[in-house]
Amino acid sequence: MLCDRLRYELRLLGKQVFLTPLLVVIGFALLLALVNHDVDKVAQSMGASLEVLLPMTAGVVVATIAIYDRALELQLTMLYAYYSTATMRFLFILLWNALVSLLTSYLLYVFHLWRLPVQIAQWSQPWQFLTWQLSWLSSTLWLVALGLVLSQLLRSRSASGALICVLSIAELTFHHMMDQDPLYHPVYLFPLTYSPEASYWLTNRFELLITAAALLMLAWFLLRIPERLLSHAPGEE
Repeated sequence: MLCDRLRYELRLLGKQVFLTPLLVVIGFALLLALVNHDVDKVAQSMGASLEVLLPMTAGVVVATIAIYDRALELQLTMLYAYYSTATMRFLFILLWNALVSLLTSYLLYVFHLWRLPVQIAQWSQPWQFLTWQLSWLSSTLWLVALGLVLSQLLRSRSASGALICVLSIAELTFHHMMDQDPLYHPVYLFPLTYSPEASYWLTNRFELLITAAALLMLAWFLLRIPERLLSHAPGEE
């Protein structure tokens, strides 16, 4: 029964959920290979794909797909609670993106294209490599948690996904302000891309994890309110 349900949920999510992060990484790597031969620039750009593009992709996918269901009313009549179904989909998306990010980071490490924050540059292995995973993990968890909350508050897939993109682009555009003002450090998603020398990098990563946990608890609470789920029109874009 459980295996059948898992297969059904995977089919429902669709190939785009699994192909999107792969295409983002492969496409970006091929583009860099064609237009840039500076090793330092390639390392910075691939680091940005790991810290920025993959987390943003995961956030958009969660915001637009995780709780969307054309048969929502039928789902709410089932023996198992719908929030468990939404949680399962959320975990599928999160774990798949985490796997792609982990494999990408390992390849960058093997080919010496990884971009290290100065704060952990002198650490010994394996702690350096493991801690470096926070560069994508914290950003990913924060954006997918925000995407899950927005999808329930805004009740619009397109608006939720667009807001994730706008927020990410705004942080990249105003990165200097985010770096210089300590007030923004707890929500600065992408410090490694522009500020690898930041002395607050490790603190920032853990602050993002804490706020992501708070957002996930809020999302879990909202998912347990059937009235909010029913007011989320299945056909709404």
